[in-house]
Amino acid sequence: MDTITKQDRIMLKNLKVADFASEETLCFTATVVFDGTPIAEARNDGHGGSTFLRALNGKTTLLAQAEAFAKELPPAPLDLGQEGEDPHYIDMTLDFLVDELAAVMRAERKVRTAFNRDVGNRVLFVKDGKLKFLKGIKLKAIADRKTYFAALRARQDQPIVILAELEPDEAFVLWKQHVLGDKPN
Repeated sequence: MDTITKQDRIMLKNLKVADFASEETLCFTATVVFDGTPIAEARNDGHGGSTFLRALNGKTTLLAQAEAFAKELPPAPLDLGQEGEDPHYIDMTLDFLVDELAAVMRAERKVRTAFNRDVGNRVLFVKDGKLKFLKGIKLKAIADRKTYFAALRARQDQPIVILAELEPDEAFVLWKQHVLGDKPN
């Protein structure tokens, strides 16, 4: 997960996003986890207001520690879309960090969903550094994939990488690299 703030002590679990209710901010609920321990429930109504954090039973002290940790993080750059101006920064707070984590998790889910839909329906392969697919061929309709993929390779004049033959995470990285232009780590 790539956020503008690099840290690994605070994360979210059980993120639920209501896109239909998100107007000015992301409408969501989530559990805030600090150093592996669930400490609070977070929610934002999606109408441009703040994200509210409510400590779980007996976790008020840990919530205060998480808030102190977040305040120690470096300020986050704020892009106001005005070129030529000095960069603006916003001081880090726990609720701002939670907003950032929720937005990144939502974006990651959307990308993963698009990948799963794409890789589940098409015969995707990389040839000449480009992601290609076989038009009109559904991956699910291929009974003997091993034989089909061998025949596909035999028809190519250059080596190809078939995404359906890779481990899911490896296929995702390759797909994302070609579809989104991400550079491999």
